[in-house]
Amino acid sequence: MEQYVVFKSHDQLFGLPVTIVRRVVETNKFIPLPEVADYVLGVYEYEEQMLPIIDLGRKLFNDFTEQTQEAKVILCNWKEQALGIYVEKIVGIVYLETNDNEKELEKAKLKRGYVGKFLKMKDDVVISLELDYLFDNNEADGLVESLDDLEADQALKSSDSEDGENE
Repeated sequence: MEQYVVFKSHDQLFGLPVTIVRRVVETNKFIPLPEVADYVLGVYEYEEQMLPIIDLGRKLFNDFTEQTQEAKVILCNWKEQALGIYVEKIVGIVYLETNDNEKELEKAKLKRGYVGKFLKMKDDVVISLELDYLFDNNEADGLVESLDDLEADQALKSSDSEDGENE
């Protein structure tokens, strides 16, 4: 059994292994980014890093996650960086085991790349997400490129403001 952060998106239960989760934050204030996919809500500044925030409902179900008191951002490790996943609600941190239906779903080709495992939580099925496969290569490259551009802009602004202070 492995420990997971279990959450809801589009009324479906998902889980991320606690080993990749950095923190859960309560916010819906993001810095918008131009020319990114509509599931990228913007970036969030955390520990002097700009992290992209992905609306999981929009990415997987083509439906924006409603901004409520229960909606949270799960900050995760992803591709040697970090990103935030905006979700409807955190259910909890739970030990889960693999569901018996795993093999049948694979045979029926119902399992997608971003689905790691089907897990059992009482009478519910929890889908373990594989963040590395949540985006195709072009989407991942575009997201990383947007972050690199943002960091370069910030570094430039930071050096400009330091130059202004030294004059």
